[in-house]
Amino acid sequence: MSSSSFRISSPARHLVCLDLLRPDASSGDDAHEPRVERRVQNCRRLLAFGRTVGWTITHVFDHTARTRRARAIEGLEPLQIEPVLYRTGVSAFSNRIFRESVEEALDAELIIVGLSLSPTCLATALAARDRGVAVALVEDVVCGSADAAAGIDAIQTLSHSIAAPFVKIARTDDLIDVRRGLRVVS
Repeated sequence: MSSSSFRISSPARHLVCLDLLRPDASSGDDAHEPRVERRVQNCRRLLAFGRTVGWTITHVFDHTARTRRARAIEGLEPLQIEPVLYRTGVSAFSNRIFRESVEEALDAELIIVGLSLSPTCLATALAARDRGVAVALVEDVVCGSADAAAGIDAIQTLSHSIAAPFVKIARTDDLIDVRRGLRVVS
């Protein structure tokens, strides 16, 4: 069999960046706290990898981010070619353009990242699952303030029990390990 009859392909993926904004001064979150910084770095790695391998990337923010003039976290800013959408409900699917773009590519796995395991992450994952779309929540980018560290562990446990039967729970390193993501097709 000649080498021209083989090609390497990776599954179609759509990286959905939910609410990756700098914290408000009043929130008490410290982006330089080691636990938070490690998770932001995982987000940066995943976003850079997705851009390199050609994933579809969409940034979705709450509609109030416009009026608050919220800014993206350094290194997580949308590129000019990446759609920036605003949701009016709890799920990213509350934005018509997002909903239509996902429905046009049902074979693409949604990779959902957010810097908190918010109702938005869970609602978006479950809404995608309801539409028959494969979903992966990236567990090692969930973060919060130092005061919330114990609460995050409880939230992660709860989220696993709620989401795991419906969506894949993935880690950044698993998603960027090219050898695992590639398959040979003839």
